[in-house]
Amino acid sequence: MRMKTELPRVPRGLDIFRGFWCALFLGFLTMWPLSYSFYTSFGIDTDRREELSAIQAHLRFRWPGNGSFMVGADQFWLAAWKPLDRFDLGGAFFKPPRRPPMRSSWNQMGFWLIRERYAPSKLPLQVSEMESSSWIGVPSWLPVVLTGLWPVSWWMHQRKGKVLWLSPVRELMRRWAS
Repeated sequence: MRMKTELPRVPRGLDIFRGFWCALFLGFLTMWPLSYSFYTSFGIDTDRREELSAIQAHLRFRWPGNGSFMVGADQFWLAAWKPLDRFDLGGAFFKPPRRPPMRSSWNQMGFWLIRERYAPSKLPLQVSEMESSSWIGVPSWLPVVLTGLWPVSWWMHQRKGKVLWLSPVRELMRRWAS
C-alpha cells in the first residue's frame, strides 16, 4: 500500500496573496480579447486646489480598444465654480474604442509612451480643460503572460502529471533540457 505524503501547509498570508494574484491573472486574461474592441478604464480620480483654479487627476488602468493595456494619468484644469472631490473611484466599461493615433512602429506592436502637456487658457476657467496626459502601454497579452506564470506553474505542480495534454510537452522539454 502506497502512503500519500502531505505537502506542508502554506501560511495564510501566502494563500491570500496567491488568491489576489490569480484574480489579477484572470482579470487580465478576460480583458485581453476585449481590449481589441472596447474602451475600458478604471482607477481613482483626485481633485486639488491650485492658484486660481483646481486640478483633477484621473489615475487609471486603461484598455483603449487597440489591443494594448495602459497605465497612466490625465490631468484637467477645472473651472473655478466646480466643487472639489478629493477622492473618487472612476471608470468606464466596454465603451466604443478611443484609440490613440499611431506615431511609430512601436505603437503598431502595442508599446506606447504618451507624454503631452497643454497650455492653459486664461484663468479662472469657465469650463474644464486638459492640462497633461502621461501613459505607458504594452500589448494586452503581456500582462496575461507575466501574471500567469506563477498560477499556471502552481496549478501544474498541484496536478503532478495528471494533465494528459501537457504530458507530451513536458516530456519534450525534459528531453531537450538533458
